[in-house]
Amino acid sequence: MAHTHKEHRKLAVILAGGRGTRFWPRSRGKRPKQFLTMVGKESLLHQTVHRLDGAFLPEDIFVLTTEELAEETRKMLPELPSQNVLVEPEGRNTAPCLALALVVMEQRVPDGVMVVLSADSWIGDRAKFLKDIDTAVNHAAEKRDLVTFGIRPTYPETGYGYIETEGEGAVLGVTAFREKPSYEKAVEYLESGSHYWNAGMFVWTLQDFRSELCSHCPEMLAPLDEWVASGASPADLPRAYGRLPKQSIDYALMEKSERVAVVPARFRWSDVGSWPAVVEFHEADASGNVIIGDALLLESFNCAIFAGQRFIAGSGLSNLIVVDEPDALLICRKDRAQDVKLIVDKLKELGREDLL
Repeated sequence: MAHTHKEHRKLAVILAGGRGTRFWPRSRGKRPKQFLTMVGKESLLHQTVHRLDGAFLPEDIFVLTTEELAEETRKMLPELPSQNVLVEPEGRNTAPCLALALVVMEQRVPDGVMVVLSADSWIGDRAKFLKDIDTAVNHAAEKRDLVTFGIRPTYPETGYGYIETEGEGAVLGVTAFREKPSYEKAVEYLESGSHYWNAGMFVWTLQDFRSELCSHCPEMLAPLDEWVASGASPADLPRAYGRLPKQSIDYALMEKSERVAVVPARFRWSDVGSWPAVVEFHEADASGNVIIGDALLLESFNCAIFAGQRFIAGSGLSNLIVVDEPDALLICRKDRAQDVKLIVDKLKELGREDLL
């Protein structure tokens, strides 16, 4: 008789509180990147939830978001129980919000396995993705490791963290987490064959997540445990939450734990991190231009036009990104697309809330 894995109860936690500031002017405070149809026919948030159809029960899918996005998130996902949209009282990075998810889920499914996903990534090959999730879930439940997914690098990206691995097979050991590297280092990592991009997706049992947090970052749990012990009233959560250190889960836990494993992803992945990443998903014309909407380019090369309600015409342009919205127009060089975040920071500084 074939050996079959015991079925482990999988709980998905989708992180959906980001602002997507690199996608201004399309992405705004009330309409962030994950609500937009950037790639494909549905919003990134819808795609993330629907990718789990049939593999997770709707009551086992949780979405973590902010106060200002919670209502719209519930409206967009009527298939999920409304109490499964968990609200973080304020943005304090990924470790506090995952600790919050932990204490909420422990009340409902103490022996569950948590699968942490991001609401604003694109993933191809759904069947391979679900298989990789199962590989990670089985490993986490049986070997009691904290499992992360590694994306094989295709070019020397300096904007991602890397995971250095050892061994071979479907699950690898971790030698080290590496910070965002210099270009030279990134080339070295790319050529080594043992470094993977850190995709920020994780799988662990609730029990192991708790015990590792207690070992490496107890101050991330103590205020929340006190909150639960005192009755878990929503009105008391902001005070408890405000006491948690502002840290990423990588810094608070993954880089310190001795019990980390990596599943090299067999699915295609993009964090859709900036306008040029969106351009990659569209067919360019013979001059390398991508035109979405009503626009005309003459003698122009490698440009991307995301038109809005107006017609856009250009001549003699090269390597530009143009994004048109009714109240704002973005024009930037492709190689400066990361700076869109700085424009948003500057608008904040100038008090231009009307544009944020």
